[in-house]
Amino acid sequence: LGFLCATPGTHSMSWSFTLTQEAQWIPKFAVVGYLDGLPMEYYDSTHERVVSRRHWRPDPAPAENEEEKKGAAEHTYISMFEKLQLAKKHFNHSGGLHTYQRQAGCELSDDGTQLFHARDAYDGQDLLQYNMDHLRWDPLVPELKNDEALMHSDDIEQNNTYQPLCIQVLKSYLEQEKDRPVMRVKPRVQVFQKTSALSGGTEVTCLATGFYPRALELTLLRDRRPVPEQELTGGEVLPNGDGTYQLRKSLALSKEEEERRERHRYTCRVQHSGLDNMLEVAREPEPDLDTGLIAGVVIGVLIVALVLPVAACVLWRKKGRGERGREYTEAQGRDQSGPSSNSSG
Repeated sequence: LGFLCATPGTHSMSWSFTLTQEAQWIPKFAVVGYLDGLPMEYYDSTHERVVSRRHWRPDPAPAENEEEKKGAAEHTYISMFEKLQLAKKHFNHSGGLHTYQRQAGCELSDDGTQLFHARDAYDGQDLLQYNMDHLRWDPLVPELKNDEALMHSDDIEQNNTYQPLCIQVLKSYLEQEKDRPVMRVKPRVQVFQKTSALSGGTEVTCLATGFYPRALELTLLRDRRPVPEQELTGGEVLPNGDGTYQLRKSLALSKEEEERRERHRYTCRVQHSGLDNMLEVAREPEPDLDTGLIAGVVIGVLIVALVLPVAACVLWRKKGRGERGREYTEAQGRDQSGPSSNSSG
């Protein structure tokens, strides 16, 4: 399961539902509502009320449509509890800690287009996805295809309750937030290369983070040419914990490129309302290993060529001083021994 984050030019409202069985330290049922990925409201079975999470308002008003949302949350709890029992039966699970989660929401485009999404997971595994074209749940686990009870429960609620309520709440929040002063925070941008923990290969990543509002255009360039989107991963605008957003795109380097040690110049190009001009941040290609080796050898030879004459000169001077010292000592000895021998005679 993941956040439902709208693309630029659209707005989204989504809810994350979590039902936990036989867990004493957390609420049995909890819901978090998000507007464009930012937490807006919270409900749980312990307090049984909808609480505003709009921290930017000094004195937040009660959540909109609280009674209607509370009723929808209670209906969702009943639906998810039923699906949890059916999932346990299907997978032959008995007691112990089990969870059932749902991520549901809607998108509203600037042109008025509406989309609805819903996805369920059982014990952390994606289970079902709601099909808006056929108004039914589709299995994400092949063996659920013939489980009619699990597949077709709560179809009516999805069509008649959740989707209309989602659009209604989304429009209400957008109406409230339109008077909010427009805060513009420019993005921090960096390009870096790292080894992927999943594939073990090398990735070049372009990251823009800490920006607001959420609309941002990010392009990864290779040698001044845009990398085709189908070659990239990522691309979703995600919320940060402080009310700003982040967006990243990554390119997996081919084995041939790594083996041939091809060197490309990667640049991250960003356009955002918080920037005065288009921003480009480049990652310079690493120096070729052979060139570095040659440079090291040349520098080493130069150092040797400079140091050896100096060292030889120092040794020669020390040797010269040593010989002169011995001559002086011997001469001094002869001078001192001469008079003493004469006096004794």
